[in-house]
Amino acid sequence: MSETANTIIKGRILVYRAYDVGEEIDLEKAEKILAETPTTRSKFRLKKMNRQAVIVSNDPLAITLGQYQYTDQGREFSFEMSAKLWDFGSLSLTFDYTIPEGTTFDDLRVLGSMIQGYEEFENYARNKAMEIANQLMAAIGKLKELKETEVNEDYILYFIEKLSRNYDDATKILMEEDIASLILTEDKGTLGASIYDRVYETKLQYYKNDLAVIDWNSAFIMEPSGSLDIPDVIEFALNQLLEMRYYDDLLDKKLREIYSAIELKDMSIFSSRYTDLALEAGQRYIEIAEIVESVENSLKVIGDLYHSTVFRMASKKFRFSDWQGSIDNKLENLAEICKLLLDHINHRKSHLLELTVIALISLELIPLFEHIQKLFK
Repeated sequence: MSETANTIIKGRILVYRAYDVGEEIDLEKAEKILAETPTTRSKFRLKKMNRQAVIVSNDPLAITLGQYQYTDQGREFSFEMSAKLWDFGSLSLTFDYTIPEGTTFDDLRVLGSMIQGYEEFENYARNKAMEIANQLMAAIGKLKELKETEVNEDYILYFIEKLSRNYDDATKILMEEDIASLILTEDKGTLGASIYDRVYETKLQYYKNDLAVIDWNSAFIMEPSGSLDIPDVIEFALNQLLEMRYYDDLLDKKLREIYSAIELKDMSIFSSRYTDLALEAGQRYIEIAEIVESVENSLKVIGDLYHSTVFRMASKKFRFSDWQGSIDNKLENLAEICKLLLDHINHRKSHLLELTVIALISLELIPLFEHIQKLFK
């Protein structure tokens, strides 16, 4: 290997923040609202993607937002900001930082650590997302307040277009540079062999000179063409993950509320509380099941072409199957609660009907008893 350091000639760091801002977003209405401002707008299109291999149900709306600048530890950072609005209710922000020419991979690890460690980054991103959501309030169904405790997603992606060293096979960089430490934001020592194996098992290639290594919270992409198709696919998967996590958390809260309400209420036969709980459980089941289905169907991958393979790899790293399984189980629990409550209501109604019938029969028998008593006097 040459003693000359391998440096980055052209590249960028893409930092993502994704937030659930509402149950759904009317993209056409949002575009009309944005038409009244100087904000630029464009439809999201994957340039090199085979549209028959990956089907997007409703392209998100892309917005250019200007710059975000700050100084940390004496170093100035300047990001180009953009956002995407997704019809299933999420808003993702992208902070695009140009890597200075001549940056080594050791320097890149330092840059990544500094960006991820900047404490004000998250506050700024959340406030910016809330600002956009408030601007588009009329286009968002059931606008949500973005609190620190709310579920959100963050991701960092290292995107390299050109290096000082040329590779006939991009995977060779994995032997020359510590890409795993970069992805894991580790700079305290050499990682164990099993960690390298785990990280690099996700490497993907379409051409010999490109490379994608995807992990659960970061990725490394070499793309000489400069096409952002792969980052866009990962961003799509990130927003789907956000929605799954949000509705998994929402189902947790709703199930706890219903369980508590059932346990705390010793309801009389005339109480309507069980009926109210059953209706709420049924309504929530229908609402959440419909939204989750919409999210899951927002992007479909067909076949094993490169972009669909990238999406499947991101889905695997984001543990889509685990989140889907968790949501399905909780929806089943919600449906079962609704069924049990309705059974309880029907049982009580049946019991009340039986008591009513007995009471009516008793009333009918009173004159008969009185007549019999008169006969024996």
